[in-house]
Amino acid sequence: METLRVRYFFCKSLASVCPTAIVVTPMVKTHEDNYRELASIRDTVESIWVAIVLAFVLRAFMIEAFVIPTGSMAPRLLGDHRALQCPSCGYRYAFGFTDRRRLGRPADRSTRRVPVGAQCPNCNYPFRRKAYVDSGDRVLVLKYLYQFREPRPWDVIVFKNPQNNRENYIKRLIGLPGETIEIVNGDIFVRKGENGPWKIRRKPPIAQAAMWQVVFDNDYRPDAGMIQRFNAAEPDAEDRISPPRWAQADETGAWELEGSHGRRFRYNGKVPAALAFVPNRKSFLPTYGYNAWARERGNMNEAANICSDLRLSVMFVPKDAGASVTLRLTSLENEFIGRVSADGTLELSGSGSGETGDGRPWSLKGKVDPIARGIGCDVALVHVDSRVELWVGSRRVLATSDREYRVEHGKLKARLSSGREIPRPSVSIAGDGGRFDLWHVRLLRDVYYTSPILRTIPDAPLGDYARARNVQEQSPGWGTTGRPIRLRKYPEVPNRDMDEFFCMGDNSPQSHDGRTWLAASPTLRLWEKDGKILHEYKRGAKPLYQIGTVPRYLLIGKALFVYWPSGFRLPGLPGLPIIPNVGRMRLIR
Repeated sequence: METLRVRYFFCKSLASVCPTAIVVTPMVKTHEDNYRELASIRDTVESIWVAIVLAFVLRAFMIEAFVIPTGSMAPRLLGDHRALQCPSCGYRYAFGFTDRRRLGRPADRSTRRVPVGAQCPNCNYPFRRKAYVDSGDRVLVLKYLYQFREPRPWDVIVFKNPQNNRENYIKRLIGLPGETIEIVNGDIFVRKGENGPWKIRRKPPIAQAAMWQVVFDNDYRPDAGMIQRFNAAEPDAEDRISPPRWAQADETGAWELEGSHGRRFRYNGKVPAALAFVPNRKSFLPTYGYNAWARERGNMNEAANICSDLRLSVMFVPKDAGASVTLRLTSLENEFIGRVSADGTLELSGSGSGETGDGRPWSLKGKVDPIARGIGCDVALVHVDSRVELWVGSRRVLATSDREYRVEHGKLKARLSSGREIPRPSVSIAGDGGRFDLWHVRLLRDVYYTSPILRTIPDAPLGDYARARNVQEQSPGWGTTGRPIRLRKYPEVPNRDMDEFFCMGDNSPQSHDGRTWLAASPTLRLWEKDGKILHEYKRGAKPLYQIGTVPRYLLIGKALFVYWPSGFRLPGLPGLPIIPNVGRMRLIR
């Protein structure tokens, strides 16, 4: 020790004489240094233990992470899928991993294969290149939130699968206890009490923004040459590619449609003239790029499932002070028109035959700041959930109430069951008053809830509880058109756990949700006799659980945040997609 101290003082003296000298000496530890080191180690160990305890507490009582295995909530939330980019138009979309031979086993993420049945949702061009399988989104779920506030319609929730309590499901909450739910024309109608009036269940703006899906986005123009070559190479294909497009509705020649590779539409302002949207077979059907078209078609009545809840949006760039753009949509026998002028004058109007409402023409007028020449302004006409809206910029400036436009539940059902053809929507854009350009022309559709029938699949036979309740296959699904479902509500506090909810997936044609359930887990509270809850039937017991519903005691929580979407792969290590895709981390709406 004395030698070390001598060296220490020698080095200190040398440093004072020659400050630039670099001297390496052994570290001299005192009792104080040892104490500090032990205290630091103790603090580190304590921090680790605190972190572990907090992690377990958070997982048990506040937040838990889940992996989404299937695509019932696509395209907003993804299960195992392939991330594809259309070779024709460049549109990016996810295609679900549906290889039946691999169900129940982890997907092979290190080998690229051709996704069978993948088609672009924008232009319908098939994807026939090899691609990797990516994992489903990982989400954070806020647990026990519903112990402090009631669940709200359109929440995305996680719950125990009533058919198999070992599985967790993620769906959108549609119906609350005490309500009667019926799907009509793809929308949700709700009645409170036994004889209350039917009302449409409208989505809050945040949820609605998350649920729009592409019909045709003109920014992603398909390659005409590729489509011609594909159709020529496969002349006998059952579904020849015919992408949607915009075309002049008359012979005035007032529109120029090929500017900026077809992404800009220019109106010359000489005479009033219109553009018409030319759909293809799939344009207004509730189809998804996430699903194989052949499988969707087998589950869908193409003549009945026509979606007319649409959003038509453009960027309006006036060149003359008097220019105005008019957007037009139709739904069944109703017509809706939104007009925006460069001077800020707005008009929203509509008319109908009265087959689904009162049929009276209506008109709303408004005013915004003038739109400067050469400066773009986003304009959108929206028809959704029996309401018509006109958006300018990021604001909804005009919207109908039930006084101007309302679809009546009884009349709508009578119109759909009349046997007459359901017309496909008509969509157009018109110009007058002066020159202007249109950019970012997009047509989107809302989620359309289909009305499937009850049927089993080979790996899910009719459950014992369904047989005991005399549930019949091939009858309308729960909550579908013609078979409304009434959700029971228990006013007594001890029985509130038995309250019933109704949930469905956004990927309506392929979601296995409350509409089609045919089984009940034996661990549920299925029967009641003499005030006691039973898990199996005994003579004289009455049924408690209603197939198709989610009891309150199965709710886990509200899905909050996608914290880990499928990641990027490391070069040379295709089986390790471990680089986080930060751009797709998002709140769940």
